[in-house]
Amino acid sequence: MQVPLRSVSYIVLTGGPCAGKSTAIAVARQYLEDRGMKVVVASETATELITSGFSPTHGWRDSIRFQSYLLRFLLSKEDLYAEMLRAQETSKPLVVLCDRGALDAVAYVGKSMFVHVARLQHTTIPQLLEMYSAVIHMVTAADGAEAFYITENNSARFETPAQARALDARTLNAWAGHQHLTIVNNATNFDRKVVRVLTALTRTLHMPTPLEKERKFQFLNWNESFLPVDAVKIEIVQTYLKKGESGEERRVRMRTLDGSYSYYYTEKTETGEKGIREEKERQISAEEYTVQLREMDPMTESILKTRYCFRYGGHMLEVDVYQKPVSDLVIVEVEVGEMSDSISFPDEWKLREVTGELEYKNRSIAEGSLG
Repeated sequence: MQVPLRSVSYIVLTGGPCAGKSTAIAVARQYLEDRGMKVVVASETATELITSGFSPTHGWRDSIRFQSYLLRFLLSKEDLYAEMLRAQETSKPLVVLCDRGALDAVAYVGKSMFVHVARLQHTTIPQLLEMYSAVIHMVTAADGAEAFYITENNSARFETPAQARALDARTLNAWAGHQHLTIVNNATNFDRKVVRVLTALTRTLHMPTPLEKERKFQFLNWNESFLPVDAVKIEIVQTYLKKGESGEERRVRMRTLDGSYSYYYTEKTETGEKGIREEKERQISAEEYTVQLREMDPMTESILKTRYCFRYGGHMLEVDVYQKPVSDLVIVEVEVGEMSDSISFPDEWKLREVTGELEYKNRSIAEGSLG
C-alpha cells in the first residue's frame, strides 16, 4: 500500500509595491513557528532573478522568454520546497509562505501572454490557482497610506504612486477567482494591517484568531517541569543596534528552532502618537545578520533566552527563560483581546504582573536594568 504524501499548505502573500509584504512574511513565519508549524519562505522569484543580474526586458530573443524561465524557476522551487518539507522528520503541519506566486506575472505581461507562458510549462491558469491554499493581497501604501510609500528598500522597485496603484489593481485582478482570496487594505495603521494578515492565515490553517494585546508576568517559582510536553522550544539571541539616522530603534534577532536558524532585522520608529510606534521587520540572511552585528549598541548586551510557546486556558502563552544579561529572570507573555480579560494559569505557578513596567522591556534588560 502506497503511503499518501503529507499535505503542504502553500499560502501566497502578494499585493502592490510597498504593501508591507516583507514585514508581514517575517512576522507570519515567527507567529506560525511559535504555534507548532514547520514553515519555509519561498522568496519573490522575479526580484531574485532581477537582482541576480537578469533583466526582464533586455537580452532576450522575445519578451516571452524571461517570463517562461521565471515561471519554470518558481514552479521548480515550490515543488522542491514541498519535497524537502515532506522529507523532514517532523509531525508538524507543513507550510510554505510564498512571497508572490505564479499568477503575479499576469499583472506585468497580461493574461493572453501568460496563458502562452503557462502552456510552455504544461499548465494553465486554473491549475495554478488551485496550487495555493490561500492568497492574501496586501494593498500598496500608495492607495490609502501615501505618506508611507517608498521605493528605496527594494532595488527592483521603481514605480510612481500612480503606477503602484495601477499595478496593485492588476495584481489583484490576476488572482480573481481564487476561492480563498483576502484583501488587506490600508484602513488601519500598519500594525493592525499585519494582524489582519495573520487573521487571514489562521483562518486558512484552522488556527485560533490572533489577538492584539499582551500582558506580561514575572515567573517567581519557575521550574521546567511546569511545561507541557507539546511546548514549542525556540532559542533566541536578540541584539540592539545603534539608532538609525532618524533616531529609529534597531535590532537583529537569531532564532533557532529544531536545529534551523532564521534571522530578522527590525526597526521601530516613533509616530508622534503616545505609545504608538511604527514597526518594520524583515527576514535577512546569515551574512547580513553578521554585518549588522557590527553596529551593536555598545551600551547594551545581547539578550539570550529560551522561549517556550503553548496554549493554556484559551490563551497563547510565551515563557521566556533568560540566560543573558540576567540568568534568574523568567517572563510569561499572554495574548489577550482586552487588557481586562481574565487569565487562568496552572495552580502551582506563582506570578507577579509586570505589564507596563519599563525595566522588564527587552531593551531595558539589554541595557542592564535588572543587573
